[in-house]
Amino acid sequence: MKHESGLLHQSVLHDEYPALRRCIYMDVANQGLISRTTRQSCDVHLDNQMHGRNDEPQMLQLVERTRERFAQFIGAGPEDIAITKNASEAINIIANAIEWRPGDNVVFCPKLEHANNVVPWLGVAQRKSVELRAAEPERGQVSTHAIAGMIDSRTRVVTLASATMVPGFLTNFGPIVKACRQHGAFLMADATQSVGIMHTDVAALGIDGLAVSTVKGLMGFYGLGFLYCRREWAERFMPAAIARFSVDLGAAPESAPVLGSFKLRPGAMRFDVGHYNFPAVAAAYASLGQLAAIGTMAIETKVRRLAARLASELLALGLPVCGGTPGAHIGSIVAVGDATKLDDPPTKDGAIESLCNHFLNHDVMVSVRRGLLRFSLHHYNSDADVNRVVALTKTWLERSAPRFFPTI
Repeated sequence: MKHESGLLHQSVLHDEYPALRRCIYMDVANQGLISRTTRQSCDVHLDNQMHGRNDEPQMLQLVERTRERFAQFIGAGPEDIAITKNASEAINIIANAIEWRPGDNVVFCPKLEHANNVVPWLGVAQRKSVELRAAEPERGQVSTHAIAGMIDSRTRVVTLASATMVPGFLTNFGPIVKACRQHGAFLMADATQSVGIMHTDVAALGIDGLAVSTVKGLMGFYGLGFLYCRREWAERFMPAAIARFSVDLGAAPESAPVLGSFKLRPGAMRFDVGHYNFPAVAAAYASLGQLAAIGTMAIETKVRRLAARLASELLALGLPVCGGTPGAHIGSIVAVGDATKLDDPPTKDGAIESLCNHFLNHDVMVSVRRGLLRFSLHHYNSDADVNRVVALTKTWLERSAPRFFPTI
């Protein structure tokens, strides 16, 4: 049962996502909910393992169907997709596949990135005499013009989150794509906070690589991710790690020996290494199918409307909502606090901690990251959820505002 937009009715959602019966879940940026369908998707494989039935051939076929399904989900081809453990492994694959030369540089905005899109590049800089060019945020946002202005003929990689962990603003890749194409730089997106929630078309975005874990917006399990790498780039790279699934054996079985020279698989598939996490693959296949059936355009439209409404309502109550009046920067995340202090050592903000605990005590699942209170939404959220958050905020303000916000 669906609305005209393709989105599921709340009654259906509550049956498919049992957590929604006990709480309002606005913490997908931390960990996504899984559905009953996703939970049940790996039962057959686990039953086979428990009873000693070898289903490896069938599961390897499912790996390839999942690769194809994810490729379709982001507007790519299956040869552009590698199966990884998570987004950080995907980023490391690219960082270590490039033939670096002293004097090369990487451009990024580390104050807005998750550590997993910073540490790999620090490692490259230490090992390969590579320069790191760090752009400063502008009021919590990636300054696309500052990034574009740092790119030159020695820039090998530009790497940015498509939606930051906090404050959660969307990155405008337009000017950066133009500069990368002009100078021949590889443009990498950490899309863990956007894929599955925001409609994603890698060709339209103009990016060359994309890393994502399945545990957040894709609503799958830990221990699985995907790497998109445009084929023309992938085939310039030499994987730092090579194993059986990196190699093209043609029609030979998976267990066939490799005794001499080998041929890498086409495109990004050469980055597959060890055996696959079959339960997580089954879960990803199921969750991708559910999200695709709803439609990513419909999901994005709904979620951005709800996030903008939530931001506006909290602003009207006097809370310091990052980014101020909702605009093009708002995706699925709304953050409360001071977005200009993300570079400071983490310190506890009494008001933020108090408000977060107030929500948690009333079964609204949110989290605090880098001193900001973060609400992160998905397709199962509703206007009723926003109403409840606003009502709880008013209750908290009546009790706590004189202590924390004497000017309200």
